[in-house]
Amino acid sequence: MRQLYSLVLPFFICINSFEVIAQTDSSSTRQLEEVTVNAYESKSNPLATTATVAIVGRRNLDRFSSTTWANAVNTVPGVKMEERSPGSYRFSVRGSLLRSPFGVRNVKFYWNGIPFTDASGNTPLNSIDYNAVQGMEIIKGPGSSIYGAGTGGVVLLQSQSDNAFQNRVEQSVSFGKYGFQSRNTAVQIGDISIQYGHSEQDGYRNHSAMARDAIRFTSSSAIGEKGTLSLLGMYSDLYYQTPGGINLAQYQSNPKLARQSTPTVPGSEAQRAAIYTRLALLGGNYTIQLSDNWTQSTALYLTYTDFANPFISNYEKRDENGIGGRNIWQNQSEFGHVKTKWTSGFEWQYGKSAQRNYDNIGGVPDKQQTVEDIRTTNLSAFTQLEAVLLTDLTLSAGVSYNTFKYKYERFFELPYEKDQRRFDGIFVPRFAANKIIAKNWSVTASYSGGFSPPTLQEVRPSAGGFRKDLNPERGMNTEIGIRRTGKRISGEVSLYHFGLKETIVRRTNEAGSEYFINAGKTKQNGLEYTLSYDILANPQLPVMLKLWTNGTYTKYTFDNFQQADIDLSGKLIPGIPRFSQTSGLDILLKYGFSAFVTYQNADAMYLNDANTVKNTAYSQWMARVSWKKSWGGHFYSELSASAEKVNAGIFSLGYDLNAFGNRYYNSAPKDNLWAGVKIGWEWQKNQR
Repeated sequence: MRQLYSLVLPFFICINSFEVIAQTDSSSTRQLEEVTVNAYESKSNPLATTATVAIVGRRNLDRFSSTTWANAVNTVPGVKMEERSPGSYRFSVRGSLLRSPFGVRNVKFYWNGIPFTDASGNTPLNSIDYNAVQGMEIIKGPGSSIYGAGTGGVVLLQSQSDNAFQNRVEQSVSFGKYGFQSRNTAVQIGDISIQYGHSEQDGYRNHSAMARDAIRFTSSSAIGEKGTLSLLGMYSDLYYQTPGGINLAQYQSNPKLARQSTPTVPGSEAQRAAIYTRLALLGGNYTIQLSDNWTQSTALYLTYTDFANPFISNYEKRDENGIGGRNIWQNQSEFGHVKTKWTSGFEWQYGKSAQRNYDNIGGVPDKQQTVEDIRTTNLSAFTQLEAVLLTDLTLSAGVSYNTFKYKYERFFELPYEKDQRRFDGIFVPRFAANKIIAKNWSVTASYSGGFSPPTLQEVRPSAGGFRKDLNPERGMNTEIGIRRTGKRISGEVSLYHFGLKETIVRRTNEAGSEYFINAGKTKQNGLEYTLSYDILANPQLPVMLKLWTNGTYTKYTFDNFQQADIDLSGKLIPGIPRFSQTSGLDILLKYGFSAFVTYQNADAMYLNDANTVKNTAYSQWMARVSWKKSWGGHFYSELSASAEKVNAGIFSLGYDLNAFGNRYYNSAPKDNLWAGVKIGWEWQKNQR
C-alpha cells in the first residue's frame, strides 16, 4: 500500500500544473457539475459524495458502437464487463470472477429504483436490450449497509431520456461483422416511453449465435400535488448458443472452435448447448413528499422467468417467480449550521425456483434426472445518518441487519428430501467522511462491510443437489480518495484494501458440471485513477476536444487458501490483470460531426489458482464517428460507424477460470466493424 500511496502526490501535482496552463472560459460548462450522485440515497454532487462512484452516461455510451454496454463500462477503473460469447454477460466490480462461470453475481442492480437482482442474488442483465438503459451509476466497494447482500458493488440503472417531456418517434438500425444486426423502435409521449429492440448475430466462433427481442415500458405520473408514480415493465425473449471453452492447442489450431467432443463426453455442438430464457418484469416506484422534512418511497416488483439450458451433462429447466419491494423513509433537517439527512427502510425479496434436470440427447430432454424446488427469502433493514457540517464536511454512518434463507425440497430421485439453510443476524456497518477543500478539491475516507450468501446456482449447482455447507462471504473495505473538479481538469484517485473471508470459488468436473467451495481468505489492494482535460471546451469554437485517461493497479492475493494438499496462500487471484488502463480523445465538431478514439491495454493475468497458466497482454484500439443532423424543427437523423482492432497473442472477452481439462479460452475477434443509422421525428416539447 505504501507503493500505491507514493503514486498519489505526483498525480495531483500534474493536475495542478495543467490547470495553471489551461485558459478558462466563462461560457464553458462541465458536464460533471450537472450530475447528481444518488449513491446511498444521498442525492449530492460528485465532489461532496462520500462514496466512490462512476457515472456511465450518454457521452460515455456514445464513444462506442451501440451494440453492448461492455466497452463503455470497461473504461471505468476497477469495473469489468465481459461477454464470453454473444449474450453471455459477466459483470465484476473490484473483484474476481471466481464465482461467475456465467451470469452476474455478487453485484446488486437496481433499475429506476426497483430491485433488479433477484432474491437469490442473480441479475438477468443479458435480457435487457442495449437501448433500454440510458445510463448507469456504479458504486464501488461493498454497499451492504443500505443495499443488502453483496460485496462486489452496486449498479443503479436508469431509463430516463435526455428530455423527459419530449414527444418523439425514433427508429434505428445497425449492421456489423459476423452477422450482427439490430433494430430499435422508440415512442415517447411526454412521460410515457415504449421501446422495442431486436438484435441478432451469427457470432465469431462456431456455435455462438444469439437473438434477443425485448420490449420496455416506462412512465412517470404525478399523483396528487406531492406524489410521483413511476412504472417499469419489460418482456424479453433471449436465445444464445454456448460454445464453451477450448484448450490452448485448439485455440492455436483454430480459435473459432467450440468445445470439442472427447471419447467420453460430447461437445457443445453435439449437445446443442444453449440458453433459452423468457423474462417478464413489472415494477413500480411511488414517492411522496410527506412534509417539508419527510419523504417516503416504496418500490414493488413481480417477475417470471422461463429458463432452459441444454448443457453438456444435462438439460436444465427452471420456472421461477419473484416478488419483492423496497421502502425508504428520509428526513432532512437543519440545526444551526448542521444539515442532516436520515434514511431508514427495508428491502424484502422472495423467489421460488422449480428446477428439473433431464438427460440431454443432442439438445432434446430425455430421461429425468432430478425434480427439485428451492424457495429463497431475504430481508434487509437499514438506517443511515448523514450530516453536513459548515457546508464542506460530510459525515455518514449506517448499518443494516440482514437475514437470508433457502428452503429445499427434492421430489426425484426418491427418497423425498426436505432441508433448509438460514443466514440470520448479519449486521453490516459503513462509516464515511468527505471534506471539501478550496471549493474544488475533496478528500473522502470510508470503512464499510459487506456480506454475500451463496446464490441459488451455488447452493444448487447444475448437476443438482443442495450444498448447505457453503457459507456467506464476509469482508471489510477501507478506502481513501482524493477528487478534483474544475472547468477544464477533473481527476480522482482512490486507494483501497478489501479483506474477504470464506471466499466462494468455482470448480468443475470432467463433464463440465460445476460446484462451489469456500476457499479461505483473500487480500485485495488496489489503486484507481481518472483524469480528464477539456483542451477546448468553448461550445462557440468550431471544435471541442477532451482528453481523458483511467487506470487500475491491483494486487489481489489468497491469504489463507488450501487446495487439497497444496497451500496456495500468497498466490495471485486469477482473472485480474495487475495493471490496466484506458485513454481516449473526444472530438466534437460543428454541424453535428463527432469522433471518438479510445485505446485500452491490460497486463497478462493468471487463469488458475495455482498461477501456472497465464493469458497474454492485450492492447485494443476503438474508434467511432457520427454525424447528427436536424432537418428543420421536427425531423432528425444520425449516421455512425465504429471499428475495433486488437493486438494480442490470445484474446478473449472472458476466460473460464480453473477450467477442467485446461479449457480456459473463449476466443473473441481481433477486429470488428459496425455501421448504423437513426431517424426520428419530434414535436411539441412539453414543459412543466
